[in-house]
Amino acid sequence: MKDVQLSITTIKDVVKRMYALFTSDPKAKFRLTLTKWSSKRSIPANKAYQAWYPLMADQLAMTIPECTCYVKLNFGLPILLSDEYLNDLIGDSLRDKGFFELSYEARINHMVKMPVTRLFDTPMHKRLRDDLQNHFGAMGLNLDYRK
Repeated sequence: MKDVQLSITTIKDVVKRMYALFTSDPKAKFRLTLTKWSSKRSIPANKAYQAWYPLMADQLAMTIPECTCYVKLNFGLPILLSDEYLNDLIGDSLRDKGFFELSYEARINHMVKMPVTRLFDTPMHKRLRDDLQNHFGAMGLNLDYRK
């Protein structure tokens, strides 16, 4: 079942969907996670640090695609894995495939095709922006929001 907004007016529909899910496979077990509804990330949430990639790449002596993979592996993936639900889904899968035993270069190369920030919600994007500002700020690079 995809994300469904649950409110007093949609509760009957949600119960119907859950009932259909349970009756389609009576032996299956499901995880239900209820969180306060928040809108998906806005484009500006993503644009702020996308504009920083040329600066970060210069600082690290990398190309922009290399820097993107570096950020995904060293900042984005730990944020995803700190989320209990996403750690169960993604972390377990990566562990089963031996991802964490791969060389650093192989893990970086794997980031080209792995969705990381696409899976973020707004608080995760904020954490990524803060982490990037702190990390690169310590290197003397001022990453600021453009208004």
